[in-house]
Amino acid sequence: MDTLLEEYRVWLEIQGRSKNTIRTYTGIIRKFLQFLHYNFGIELDQTILQSYMDKNIIFKFLAKSKLERKLDLNSLRLYTRAITSFLKFLGLEDLAKQIKAPKVNKRLPKFITFEEFQKLVNAAKNKRDKLIIEFLFYTGVRVSELVSLKKNNILWDQGFVRVYGKGGKERLVPIPEFLLRKLKEYVDKLDSEYIFPLSTRQVERIVKYTANRAGITKKVTPHVLRHSLATTLLSKGVDIRYIQELLGHSSLSVTQVYTHVVPSKLKEIYRKVFV
Repeated sequence: MDTLLEEYRVWLEIQGRSKNTIRTYTGIIRKFLQFLHYNFGIELDQTILQSYMDKNIIFKFLAKSKLERKLDLNSLRLYTRAITSFLKFLGLEDLAKQIKAPKVNKRLPKFITFEEFQKLVNAAKNKRDKLIIEFLFYTGVRVSELVSLKKNNILWDQGFVRVYGKGGKERLVPIPEFLLRKLKEYVDKLDSEYIFPLSTRQVERIVKYTANRAGITKKVTPHVLRHSLATTLLSKGVDIRYIQELLGHSSLSVTQVYTHVVPSKLKEIYRKVFV
């Protein structure tokens, strides 16, 4: 089983999957193989897969990790994606197409206002934490992208940072001049080639801790800061296609969810057009 999982892990790397996705998918497939009782000779068919995807079956056969105890439709979709990719890895494309992920009601992205963001910045414990929070907000990078940034990713003369997103896709993200100056001062004192030599979990803890210090009752994460940039730009009238490029969304439909969280902008448009 370990050999098969290692081959699957390498296959995921070749597909350009992130480290977090690879770790999550391989963990799910390990449990899936345990469900099959290590019987690799068993012929996988729709009935077996459907029974596995049933919630009761999953609860019965999977270890009670934190994720699995809180299994919901979103988690079930994650299991579906992992198993679908594993079937493709095995060359079972036709069977993979038969696996349907359960529909999930889309939730509006959580965000903080610009005023709350300023409170967050002012509550930072030190210059590094302040810079992390500002960088996450003003560039909209994912936390995984943040911790992967190296000094040579910054195009100092041009005012851009070269970011490698999902699937290794490259994009250039502008950095405000005032933040670029702070970043230069910070980087010049670093021994590491990485700008923020931290884990994603450490960055998440920094943001959460700073939000508590700022007295912000909303749940604030690095991804919430990413959402906050999108909603702030959209509310200021920035074209959604530019926001899509900035955030590195592969489809405009992903970015369009932000149009639902700025009703004040729609109200302003109506006032200009119909009054």
